[in-house]
Amino acid sequence: MEADDAVDNSRPKKRRRVEKGDANEAIVIESSTESEPESLSSPRSNLIGTTRPNPPAINLSLTPELPPAPEYDDFTGDSIKVLTLEWYLDSVKAGVLLPTKNYVVFEGRITGKPNPLIQSPRKILRRENLISQAKGDTPPRGQPLYKHGPRWAISKSPAQPPRLMHQTSSEHDRAVALPPLPPSLCSIYSCQRSTPAQSPNADFIAQLYIIKHARKLDRDDRGISALAYSKAIASIQAYPYTLTSPEEVARLPNCAERYAEIFQEWKETGRVQEVQQIETDERMKSLTEFYEIYDVAEKTARQFYARGWRDLDDVISQGWDTLTPNQQIGVKFYDDFKEKIPRDEVERIAAIVLRYANQVREGFHMVIVGGYRKGKTMCGDVDVILSHPDEDATDHVVEQIVWNLAEDQWITHRLTVSTANSERGQQTINWRGGMSKTRGRGFCTLDKALVVWQDAELAKNPDPGRRNPRRRVDIILSPWKTAGCAVLGWSGGTMFERDLRKYCRNVKGVKFDSTGVRRLSDGTWLDLEKGANDLLEKEKKVFEGLGLEWRDPEERCTG
Repeated sequence: MEADDAVDNSRPKKRRRVEKGDANEAIVIESSTESEPESLSSPRSNLIGTTRPNPPAINLSLTPELPPAPEYDDFTGDSIKVLTLEWYLDSVKAGVLLPTKNYVVFEGRITGKPNPLIQSPRKILRRENLISQAKGDTPPRGQPLYKHGPRWAISKSPAQPPRLMHQTSSEHDRAVALPPLPPSLCSIYSCQRSTPAQSPNADFIAQLYIIKHARKLDRDDRGISALAYSKAIASIQAYPYTLTSPEEVARLPNCAERYAEIFQEWKETGRVQEVQQIETDERMKSLTEFYEIYDVAEKTARQFYARGWRDLDDVISQGWDTLTPNQQIGVKFYDDFKEKIPRDEVERIAAIVLRYANQVREGFHMVIVGGYRKGKTMCGDVDVILSHPDEDATDHVVEQIVWNLAEDQWITHRLTVSTANSERGQQTINWRGGMSKTRGRGFCTLDKALVVWQDAELAKNPDPGRRNPRRRVDIILSPWKTAGCAVLGWSGGTMFERDLRKYCRNVKGVKFDSTGVRRLSDGTWLDLEKGANDLLEKEKKVFEGLGLEWRDPEERCTG
């Protein structure tokens, strides 16, 4: 490992024709880019060492006690709130009246009775529309697609919106006969739904993904946010029927009128004008190319564009020395990192990692998480979680495993190596009362190594007919007592994981993350996994302890 620890600052000479470097080269980065990716169990050793006694814990078999309901003015005399049924059910489960903030679907202020002689504009408009429809007139031209949307969503000429669908008697009957919503789709939490990867509405969802991606890259707070699109996509992905009407879209959780309008436009024309504008926008193409560089987030991508850079050539020629070491690696192996990894290769890499872990200490258990566990045929990277029944075996061991793999040239670069969990004694991350400023931190603070991987055997004996691309591999270590939480935290889509944490806070009164579960009222660690003998059983016990129905990883594909 002598020369492996030096950063290779050699500038690639040409876009996508960069030097791949020597297999021995390694870069040691001690930064913290903690992301928790998406996530079938890999073969594991049956040799189990002695289990270290767990610290005193409370078994969460029932809903935890919550602090007395705070005094709040959710119910006042000068306004009316319409709440979802979930508020009542969750309050019954919690034993107290929960705050209504996350359950409000409408809030209105009580005003005086309107003058019956003055008709509201809405009534006038409705009557005129009915007359217009009866005469068969074409609806008037509307405003541009967006008055205040992102720059790429503004058309140079007024756009013709889709016509409102004329509803005949038979169409009205069909609307009344819409298939019933599955019970799980009555919940606002996607962790309570079955969300398979395959959807009968995949083509429509693909349109929403494009808009969501653009909103994320070209952030504009004046329009519908990327998060709002993520919520709508998660609901539609869980809907088991083929959508046939805007009304069917609008009744789904988190699918407001805007998504029904997009569906109507797509259904009638086979395209969405906003998507077409995004796909032809040169700025968006540049931002997307920058965003696909490893360790470049959306804000950094916008900064690159603001500096006048338009593609990777500009990044290399004008800004190479300003990049972080991880970003330089991302540019150097740009094409390799974009290339998807087949499942059999994921399994081979995971088996090698497990072999090296057992060389340090026999008895490790492993689960391949991320996209592989959710059933993807091609994966963006390889994510594995290692644990051991003897808690001493996982203390600071990630460094030794990575060192041994690098010595044998399986690891060519170390992007991030963190021992944060070992540094705090492998305890669940602290939680000091209520909803504090620390929300969002500690999304994953387990010991981990994010590394660049290459097949060492193929590197030593090259085969002209086979490529040997660099792969991104995440090796995560979890103590045994909370390994089920770690597996769950790395085995769901983004909205599944987000809603899981929200559900735990609002319904169960606990904080969940990959390091374990703590009670919000007093910070007590809750032992949900006691008595489980393997990682899958431990994950199922977490579901049970949180009052959730078990969902296979293939049912957590919320996107």
